[in-house]
This record gives sequence, structure tokens and C-alpha cells, in this order.
Amino acid sequence: MENQEEKTVFVCGGDPDDILTAVYDAWASRKGHSRVRLEVEGESQPELFCSYVPVETDREKARKVAAAVKKKIGGRAWQMVYRAALSREASRAEDIYRFLVGGFYYGPQALDMLAEPAVYRLWELSRAVGNEAHFFREFLRFDQRENRILLGRIRPKNNVLSLVTPHFADRLPQENFLILDMGRGLAGVHPAGGAWVLARLEPQEAEKLLAAKADPFRELWKTFHRAIGVEQRKNPRLQQSRMPLRYREFAEEFLE
Repeated sequence: MENQEEKTVFVCGGDPDDILTAVYDAWASRKGHSRVRLEVEGESQPELFCSYVPVETDREKARKVAAAVKKKIGGRAWQMVYRAALSREASRAEDIYRFLVGGFYYGPQALDMLAEPAVYRLWELSRAVGNEAHFFREFLRFDQRENRILLGRIRPKNNVLSLVTPHFADRLPQENFLILDMGRGLAGVHPAGGAWVLARLEPQEAEKLLAAKADPFRELWKTFHRAIGVEQRKNPRLQQSRMPLRYREFAEEFLE
């Protein structure tokens, strides 16, 4: 006899398409929302009385889920779901699924139902990702390398590269640039006059890029930064509140 307490756990990758595919498969399984759960592979511990189903990423399924969210809950909800999928939180796939269960039932008004834990949780994830992307758009530094290629580096907590890269593609449309996520081995690549793409880099590829000849104006910029500072008016605490330490890792003016 089938155990009535057993849950089916759909295990997916950590990227948005992976999570949306898992949403599609869990919904299509018709096992009942209370008897399914979503997990990101490697980010949770196995449990008893659960059957685990690996999810194979399918971009068409992901596209259908995205289209359904936009149509039935709205563009704002889709933006929040997408940002939540970029979160570093291990529960993000399950959080998105629980929100969509209510969202598809209530429609656009679901976003205003903050008393519901699933809705509030989605707001939390989306806000955290959006805030971090905003900071990196403000603090990212580019370093000119050989062949006039601009190179930027970030090490975000959340997977915000797909939110940061289009910002600079819009503002630097005629520049060749790359933005490296040093913690994930990802690169936002923008050819001059073209469309930006995300690419996964092997460690040796990243090392080759970083080893390329650096911008000759780097030292001039650091000298300028030191020269305009007034020793008597230095306020490290205020400075850190404006630009937290973790955003300075690749900022030339803070490097010795």
C-alpha cells in the first residue's frame, strides 16, 4: 500500500530555467500540491519518506511557466519570480512554487497578500537580489585590457550577473566588455554594437583573461583618488555605510 505521507521531491539545478522546469514537472505530475516539494540539487539534506525525482532542464517548459506567470499574475510578479530564482537561498525553488500555487489562483492581487507566508517570502527573496544587483551596478569598476576590452569583476552572494550586465550593455553599447562573476565561473559578454550573452568560463579561460595586460591608467586613477582625499576629513564608518567592504574587492582605488 502506498504511504500516504510520502512526498515527491523534484530535484533541479539552481538556475532560473532549471527551477521553472521543476515547477512545470511538479504541477504536471498531478500528485497534489501538498504532496510535492522542489529542491535545488546539493542544497538540502535527503529525508525519509520522500521519493526523489531528478529534473532535466527543458527551456520550452520554462518558457511556458514564464508565459503563464506573466499572463495570469502579471509582469511584476514575473520580475519578482525571476529575481527570486537568482537568490542564493536553498529554499528558493520551493518558495517560488508555493507562491505560484496561490498566485495562479488569486491572480495579480496575490502580490498584495503579504500576510500569506509564501507571498512575503517571495518579496524577501526578490528584494534581496534586487538590492544587491543595484549595488553592483553602482560600484562595478571596469579595467581596460588588450584590444580595448573592458573587464569588470564581481563576487556577489546572489546570482545577479543577468541583472547587472544589461545595465551596462544599455550604457556602453559600442564597447566590448566582459563582467566576470568570480564565484560562479560566469561571464556577461557584450560585443560592441551587439547583444549581451551569459557564458560559463572554465578556470583556465578566466585566468587567461585576468592575465592580459592591464589598463595603463590604473595607477593614475589610484593616485588621483589619494590626491583628492583630505586626511582630516576621513570617516571610515561613513564610507563603509556608503560602500560596504564586500563591494570593494575589485575596486582599484581601495587596492594597494
